[in-house]
Amino acid sequence: MKTIATALLTLLVSLQMMAGKVIKIQDIEYAPSWMTIKEVELTKGATIIRGTLQPDASILNNTVIVDRNTGKEYKFLRVEGIKAYEQATEETPCTVYFEPLDASVKEINYIEVGNNPLVNYYGIKLQQKAKEGNKSKAFDPESLNYDYYMNQPFTPDTAWHFSNVPYKKAFKAGKAQLKIHVSGIPKELKSVLPDVTARVQNQITRHEENSVISINEDNCYVLDLNIPHPQFVYTKPFGSVFIAPGDTLEMFSTIESAPDGSGPRFKTFRGNSESAMINTLLPEFMKKYGRKEYEYAEAQATIGKGKDATQEVLEHWANQVNEIIADEEFHQALIQSPLSTFGKDLVMISILTNKCIEIQDVVSDYKRKANTYTQMEDGNWKIEPNPDYVELDIKAVYNTMLKNKELIYNNPLAMCESGQWVFVYRTLFGPLLFAWELYKDDDGVERQRRCDKYGMAGTFMNDLFLSQDIVSKMENVQKDIKLGKLGESQNATLDYMSNNVGESLAGIQNVKVAQNIVEEYRKFVKATETAAAEDTGNNWTEEQTTLWNKIVSPYKGYTLFLDFWGMSCGPCRSGMMSQKKLVEEMKDEKVKFLYITTADQKSSAEKWMTENNIKGEHVYITRNEWKQFETMINFTAIPRGALVSKEGKLIEQDFEIHQFNSEELKKLAERF
Repeated sequence: MKTIATALLTLLVSLQMMAGKVIKIQDIEYAPSWMTIKEVELTKGATIIRGTLQPDASILNNTVIVDRNTGKEYKFLRVEGIKAYEQATEETPCTVYFEPLDASVKEINYIEVGNNPLVNYYGIKLQQKAKEGNKSKAFDPESLNYDYYMNQPFTPDTAWHFSNVPYKKAFKAGKAQLKIHVSGIPKELKSVLPDVTARVQNQITRHEENSVISINEDNCYVLDLNIPHPQFVYTKPFGSVFIAPGDTLEMFSTIESAPDGSGPRFKTFRGNSESAMINTLLPEFMKKYGRKEYEYAEAQATIGKGKDATQEVLEHWANQVNEIIADEEFHQALIQSPLSTFGKDLVMISILTNKCIEIQDVVSDYKRKANTYTQMEDGNWKIEPNPDYVELDIKAVYNTMLKNKELIYNNPLAMCESGQWVFVYRTLFGPLLFAWELYKDDDGVERQRRCDKYGMAGTFMNDLFLSQDIVSKMENVQKDIKLGKLGESQNATLDYMSNNVGESLAGIQNVKVAQNIVEEYRKFVKATETAAAEDTGNNWTEEQTTLWNKIVSPYKGYTLFLDFWGMSCGPCRSGMMSQKKLVEEMKDEKVKFLYITTADQKSSAEKWMTENNIKGEHVYITRNEWKQFETMINFTAIPRGALVSKEGKLIEQDFEIHQFNSEELKKLAERF
């Protein structure tokens, strides 16, 4: 009996040792969102990590565990619950086995060797988290949430109603500062964190100003911005932030992603103005009262069903625009919030314009069905009418929305709404304002002219259309003069522009918009009188100048055509295909075509360019270098072209090479 008891005791101890120590993981310094690590079991035979994979994630067999303090690696053994490299289709429990850890290991990192370091786990602590004492806690940025601001003392403004009247004089410009504090940065990631970019827009002129900044030693990005009017500034990778002239606004966030991958795990705000509260409360009001029904896949499926199905959805959404304004529950919710009149109005216009954007997107996507598009071998597109296309009854949709035209389309506050530039752009270049009719001039020649089908004359949106249109024309004329395209017609073109500016000013109602156009015309006259190319490099930082020289100096003595592109950009690849003949015709000239994209696309880019015989210089830069170029050349969308002289000077930062044939490009190369 004693022998049997001893054997059983030995077996029990052995099983306990085999089972090992199970640690419920409560503390990970940095955890990306693709997997949730729940526990680690330490046995003599293996280190076992249990967790849940998110959809589309996978376990790679190049993964190792690293002792955070010594750097010693422990190899991957196997995975249970899913095969290595197999993508999860839904949340999937899995168990990953590694070599057994040494007894001295206290913290580990879960590393996918050779992959983006931001997908790894850092600082997985192999001890239970100590219980917090009763001492007062330090400032917790995550506490600055919806409830925090809604519980601030205030007196309800029962007289409030949505109005455009306070904004008729538009807004003043000014400086603002945005500080982005980032928590949860492990030591392993500090040196590889991406730079942050911010895009500020002037909706009156459609000018953009891009800023880029690196993180400082206090784990903070500090952006000094020139704000032409209150607006949502797009920051990458932290998303949209509302900021107004005069603001000092702090954002608190993390490089950890939200579980759905939509952005950072949290964003909170505080500052010297109401902007912090607006940033916090607007998303919640949007969710509750925005009547969000648009999903891209469902919208495309509806469009695929044809005119009747699409018309029904659009008219339903158009009615919702008016319902939002009349929604008494929403009205009372805003009254019972601590927001000022401006804050309440901004929340309302943001929710309204968001619904309008949904309508405009579906209208635009449906209209694309009017033609079929086939790309030819030379890269050009063959466009043919679609015989099965049936027009939508656009008037039935827009006339419904225009019942509240004054509040939506004659409201300068629309420049400030949460979609940044989207509502303004969709409106100005959609059916409401971008409508045309045929007419015959005095000589009987049939021409096109813009017409006002929906009575938009006198609205603020019409003012923006006129201002953006005339500024664009001035910029194009100035560019043509710089590139020597006008020749003997230059004086006649300048006279035409002078008359065009006068006609535009006559149609603009808002004084602030008119003042902006007058100022732009002064700059235009000065620039065209001197006919001097703008010295774009004057404001570059030392880092940016060094980057420019790194890319350009190897080609000194050649005129350069820079083309910024990406594999996911269809128009980029289409443009490169169209340029193939041009590149071949220019091969014996002192000219180089530089196709510039990011290094993380090199493998797929080289494959595509080889398959399609794309000649020229293939240049690859880092993501942070790309962001610097966005600031230096001032672009946010691709494709984007630039022209550089033989001396390495930037001549034109928005160069559209498709407007030139090979002979014209040869002359241009000689000119510079």
